[in-house]
Amino acid sequence: MIDFVQIGKKITKLRRSLDWSQEDLANKLYVTRQCVSKWELGNSVPSIEVLIDMSKMFFVSIDEILCLDEQINIDKENIFIGHDRTFIIKKMIANELDVSIPDVFYQLSPGERLMVLREIRDGKTICDLEELMPKLTNGEKKFLGGSEYE
Repeated sequence: MIDFVQIGKKITKLRRSLDWSQEDLANKLYVTRQCVSKWELGNSVPSIEVLIDMSKMFFVSIDEILCLDEQINIDKENIFIGHDRTFIIKKMIANELDVSIPDVFYQLSPGERLMVLREIRDGKTICDLEELMPKLTNGEKKFLGGSEYE
């Protein structure tokens, strides 16, 4: 799993370390400035070919550009700040984040809540159900296991 937002921050940092503008980087990679902007905002990521070129250009590994070895720092008040939402949800579902699902559940959209609840119901995600239940709607409680939680 990759975090588009973190990759964007890394590209921005690398570009600025060489005192290049987005236009400069775009010209060197034969892409548009808007393309570079989308990467830096975390809206998309470069193709593998462009990543290879960037790796050579910045003298770093592709792993470094993709932030594959970096520690994920989460703000408990807003778990999504500075991160791609899908990345955080997938890490949460995989039990790879140091967060208590009941404590951050209110930050999830209805669709994200359903994704997390599905994984909890299927036994793939660990969660303190006793702590989570008061934070669920009646429909979410039924989704988890029927009327026993009402």
